Amino acid sequence: MQTQEGVLKAPYQYSLIQKYIFEDLPLIAMNVARIGAQTPGMAYEIADGEPHFVTIGFGPMNWLLITPDIPAPGGFRAFDEIYIADEEVEESEGDILLYFSSGYPKLNRELAKQVGELFGQDGELIEEVEVEGGEHSDISEMKEQVLIEDPNYLDQAQSCFLSTHRFLTNDRTSADLPQHRYNYKAESESGDYILTFDKNPSKLEEYSEALTHPPATRGLFFIPSLDLLTSLRMGGIRLGSLAINARWKGH
Repeated sequence: MQTQEGVLKAPYQYSLIQKYIFEDLPLIAMNVARIGAQTPGMAYEIADGEPHFVTIGFGPMNWLLITPDIPAPGGFRAFDEIYIADEEVEESEGDILLYFSSGYPKLNRELAKQVGELFGQDGELIEEVEVEGGEHSDISEMKEQVLIEDPNYLDQAQSCFLSTHRFLTNDRTSADLPQHRYNYKAESESGDYILTFDKNPSKLEEYSEALTHPPATRGLFFIPSLDLLTSLRMGGIRLGSLAINARWKGH
């Protein structure tokens, strides 16, 4: 099994992060999954040899709908709403995460445009952040902390979880978890955007609850391995115990 390229590789100079939600998700979850699964291939064609990566993440409800019999490990669920510094912070949201990175903003934008067209009216873009540079942990040196390697979840080996936090100020909360940290500027606001990685979603929730400043938004996503993601292109997971015919194996 392989990780998605954007997990172990440091981002390129320019990155674009998007989060979508879908009103009728139970009816279209597998179609959303197929679009996500084909996005790396689309990126390869659009990039035409330029270095880039695409990372695709699925929110808790989306992943549960895709894999109802075997959910992701670690109690994967949305972060509950909390209070930080006496300010209410909404629960985490997002049904799918798109994280594009390359040497050219136009390349990221073109890919995002094509994916958005595939989602059509079913998808609502709830967050979009364009960033440059940033500070990045060397996750390739922290694989044991980030990547799932559990004999009870063999199908999800080399997968991980990722949380997002968008701040309207500079955040300096210390963390012992691998992160990609960005400063961003939009038309009407600026602040920090932080992606945090771990193999256990409860660790990400603990980090979120320990923040010193309330974030404007939060998200939590399962980042399947590249093999697991690719299996969704055919409309269902076909690996190991998650295979459609798994119940017949050994008979």
